[in-house]
Amino acid sequence: MQFFGGLDLGPFDFTRLALTSAAVSWGVVRLLDGAAHRWGLLSRSRRDRFGAGHIPLTGGIGLCVGALAGLLLTRPDLPPAPLLLAFGLFGVGLLDDRFRFRPAPKFALQAAVALAGALAIAPSVAMTGLVLFTILFAVNASNYLDNMDALLPGVALVQALALMQVGMTPGVGATLLVWALPGVLLQAIPPARAYLGDSGSHLVGALLAIDALGLLLPPDAVFRPRLLLPLALLFAVPILDVSTVTLSRLRRRRPLFRGGTDHLSHRLVRLGYPVPRAVLLLVLASGVCGIASLILARS
Repeated sequence: MQFFGGLDLGPFDFTRLALTSAAVSWGVVRLLDGAAHRWGLLSRSRRDRFGAGHIPLTGGIGLCVGALAGLLLTRPDLPPAPLLLAFGLFGVGLLDDRFRFRPAPKFALQAAVALAGALAIAPSVAMTGLVLFTILFAVNASNYLDNMDALLPGVALVQALALMQVGMTPGVGATLLVWALPGVLLQAIPPARAYLGDSGSHLVGALLAIDALGLLLPPDAVFRPRLLLPLALLFAVPILDVSTVTLSRLRRRRPLFRGGTDHLSHRLVRLGYPVPRAVLLLVLASGVCGIASLILARS
């Protein structure tokens, strides 16, 4: 199986590319601010999101263009399947941002793209199920976590930084997120001027999943189950959020994919934390889990 390979870059080149990608993602989001209103790429005031309505959903487009800028500048020798998978899922999210699919057709599109990608990159038929599950879980967990200003960009940035250190060689997926996400994060800090939207959350989840799978199923090695626990710890915040929401909705017999205020971030706000502090607390928790994951993986 061929996942994203590492990038051999010195500190100067890495910093230069990071600043360039972040500037591109920031600039694209600002440039599309007016177009978002014309295209209907706007958030709506919803009871499952702590934020104002009519905020442009252009963060995902900015992230995508910033990541592509990083790829074009580095020109890494990458197999096409992971790239097509990641940007295909970005496309599914972008369509949902524009047309607002119901949960069933949206999940069907996710599953179709993820299955095509899993069949292309899984090392064997037996591993296809693991690859498919990981991709779909990462995409939807990221989507779940995108419910408060700056929450998903902040947590995903910490996860990408930790993921770069867990493997012997940083994967390109996490590296692209570290480069391009800060440009979006700057505009998602409360009060947000732009959201990642489903396009951004799908791309974030896909890039993180591809690199995580690259660690579990490297091209020239066997399945490495010893990394399952470190990776689960690294993604502890979205896993806990999905588990909390799922159990809460099953107990109350509510649809799993219908929005609600039962996420970890919403619960912290109900406990009395202001939105920025609740977001910061979850980002810090993700950082602590990332450090613990790194220690466990290297031990």
